[in-house]
Amino acid sequence: MDDTVNITLLGGVNEVGGNIVLLEDFSYDIKILIDFGIKIGKYYEQYERGQHPSSIDELKKLKLIPNEESLPINNLYTQIWSKFKLKKRSRNAEEEEASIDQIYPSNLEGILISHAHKDHYFGLSFVNRTIPIYTGVITKKIIEAFFKSAKFRIDNNYANLNWKTFRTGDIIDIKGMKIIPYHVDHSVPASYGFIIYTSAGPVVYTGDFRRHGPLSSMTEDFLNEIKANEIISSNIQLNAEQKQLISDGVKVLICEGTRIHKGIVESEERVESHLEKIFENNPFDFILVKYDRIDWDRFRTFSHIAKKYGWKYIITEKEAYFYHLLNKEALHETMRDPNILEDDHIYILKKGAARFPWQEKIRQIMYNHQKGDRFLDYHDLKDLEKEFFIYITHLHPDLVNNLNFNLNGLFLSSSIDPYSEEFYDNTKTIGSELKHYGIPCYRVHASGHAIPHDLINFICEVNPRYLIPIHTEHPEFFGKIFDKTDIKVVEPQLNKPIAI
Repeated sequence: MDDTVNITLLGGVNEVGGNIVLLEDFSYDIKILIDFGIKIGKYYEQYERGQHPSSIDELKKLKLIPNEESLPINNLYTQIWSKFKLKKRSRNAEEEEASIDQIYPSNLEGILISHAHKDHYFGLSFVNRTIPIYTGVITKKIIEAFFKSAKFRIDNNYANLNWKTFRTGDIIDIKGMKIIPYHVDHSVPASYGFIIYTSAGPVVYTGDFRRHGPLSSMTEDFLNEIKANEIISSNIQLNAEQKQLISDGVKVLICEGTRIHKGIVESEERVESHLEKIFENNPFDFILVKYDRIDWDRFRTFSHIAKKYGWKYIITEKEAYFYHLLNKEALHETMRDPNILEDDHIYILKKGAARFPWQEKIRQIMYNHQKGDRFLDYHDLKDLEKEFFIYITHLHPDLVNNLNFNLNGLFLSSSIDPYSEEFYDNTKTIGSELKHYGIPCYRVHASGHAIPHDLINFICEVNPRYLIPIHTEHPEFFGKIFDKTDIKVVEPQLNKPIAI
């Protein structure tokens, strides 16, 4: 191998989630990070629901985020939290906060964010505000929606980030190094992979993807762009050496492998068909559903079923405000459906006086559009006779105390994956509690990750010289599968540079 480029995995090694890849190109004199996730599983081992860290140093000591002292990066993390106390922060403090990091600039040229799952972007809450953050237009919108619909705190601070947004096919130019972001299908909208034209040849980062989802054609677009292996702009001048490197094909493929060890034939269409079977001879009066809030495809599927059969679909104010932010000025048709304002089968649970800005905003929005009749108080649940869905993430005491358990209920668990990228998996706990009320538990699901045969075929079609597995607990599978091919599998070690 040449040594013009180093790739170092700072997260996502022998684990699902926590993706952080450091790419150093010495010819371009560039250092970038690809994704900046956090070890979500380990995070929730340390912090229960409602708890949060007190400092960035605390997270570094727990090895939940990288310690920049061992990296060739200066001032990776923001100085905001060393200058401000959370309780003293006012709404007009943003300009002062933004200026603090200017005194301590970083030598990191940028961070690429592939999609809006916390195991890929959560670390942005802590980064130096001078560092450019390259991400999709909708990805930025989703991250900001999370930020605005929750409490401001050290692990939920995405204000004043140095955003640089892109869309599919745009060309990112960092000191002459070209990067093409391209859409892929995943369980969250606006997911991307990257083709990075380094001085050692093209490096491809898949992010998280699947080939069995409703937008699987996007993944095929990405694959076709990789196979075409050319920068799609006549305005970019390449020298002979750069042209040769590109014509030699993909040098390195950094590929997610969440499900390389097992799979099941599935699709979002099958999720909907399974729900249809339940409703053919449905004995249930209400259905509790649990899935990740950000899984727009699942929200759409459940909402469509509720609308089709004339059922109410009940969500909380937090979900309503989050979804409204995504509906607002939506660039893609898929982000306009469901629509919080227009879909009158969607009801919103509220409790007492508004305590947070996002509660005030969603109430004002709904009442201004003469949709106030779609608000329910928790005590209204006692009067619901049947035919309603309720979205839950856990069994809130107000829900348990007001739901009429004399009705026949069903619990449908439909989280992203058993690996729980976003939240600790409390499905068993919920199911166990609901057994006391005679409520059965079903699981209906379509994974956000490619299954084994799709992964293998994708890699073979890319045909990289080197393959680095990431986001997997079973990297050894790749070595065994591709042992008889010309593709060299490099099993990464945490924090150990791979020279290319």
